[in-house]
Amino acid sequence: MSAIIGHEAIVRELRSFAASDDPPHALLLAGPEGCGRGLLALEYARLLNCEAAASPGPSLPLPSLPCGVCRPCRLIAEGAHPDVILLGPGDTLCRPRAGEGSHELHPDSRDIRICQVRGLIELAARYPFEARYRMVVIDPADRLGRDASHTILKTLEEPPGHTVFALVTAAPEMIIETVRSRCRRIDVHPVSRSEIEAGLIARGIDAAVAARAAAGCHGLPGRAIAFAADPALMGDRDRLIARCARVAAGLVPARLAHAGELAESWRRERSVVLRALDAWEAFWEERLRAAAVAPGPLDAAGPVAALRAVAQARADLQAQVQARPALELMLLTFPPVTLDADPEEEPTGHA
Repeated sequence: MSAIIGHEAIVRELRSFAASDDPPHALLLAGPEGCGRGLLALEYARLLNCEAAASPGPSLPLPSLPCGVCRPCRLIAEGAHPDVILLGPGDTLCRPRAGEGSHELHPDSRDIRICQVRGLIELAARYPFEARYRMVVIDPADRLGRDASHTILKTLEEPPGHTVFALVTAAPEMIIETVRSRCRRIDVHPVSRSEIEAGLIARGIDAAVAARAAAGCHGLPGRAIAFAADPALMGDRDRLIARCARVAAGLVPARLAHAGELAESWRRERSVVLRALDAWEAFWEERLRAAAVAPGPLDAAGPVAALRAVAQARADLQAQVQARPALELMLLTFPPVTLDADPEEEPTGHA
């Protein structure tokens, strides 16, 4: 069974690419965290290397590829194939410049550095160990520094025939245009709730858990799988939404204090803030649904404006706008909210 939930049209496109005489040498997979971008990159690697798809003609029909059972398919699925390389911030593939004696290790770097790109270029020039196509997954590609981006340009433009690249990102606008223009872009969108629920049930997840995970994952299959594996995470989400309600019902000082907490979390651990933004979206979407079905004159304009403010804050943060002003603007844009009852107390440690 494929690890991918949804994205059937993209998988068909990848099959078509892999079956062509000249498959794209660089993909740019753009979409939110948890939507399946990385899995799609690995699916392309499997399609390019599946033994059932090898010339002179595939032994399986195109819709049945990759086979999932041959050695390349199994090793790639297990994360153990020597020719599938994941390049991210840190020390992977680090190659100091010749004669550079004082180069320090940088395992905690937040960027993909030029020394790593040098190592990548050196690797790409060599033949794969056993695959027909080496796959290099650059994730997150928006962490390529400017010097690193310029250094990789020629390799992306004229790659060795045996190496393909997949650039994975939630912020494609942060990648320089000259890099983006050398890739075939695929936008990976959230998946419908019904597809996610069906995908979880097909994996043996209890139907009730699958339904709740699909409802709470905001269209992101990776998050749904995490929810299903650890239902306590869904409780954390509910408590985050409860906090959103309290902040929305508070006065300006409470909103500004919350913005300060989120800005500090953005500096330390960005995933905490992204989860908080997801909670805010869920909170305002619920109020928008209530406005749509309420018999009285509930106004939908407030929730709509709030959802736009959340989307703008997310875009601003990804574009490296200063976090605190962006988050303050979001929170001050929210309309006032009246609570019917005090929500459940939140756990400590959440933004």
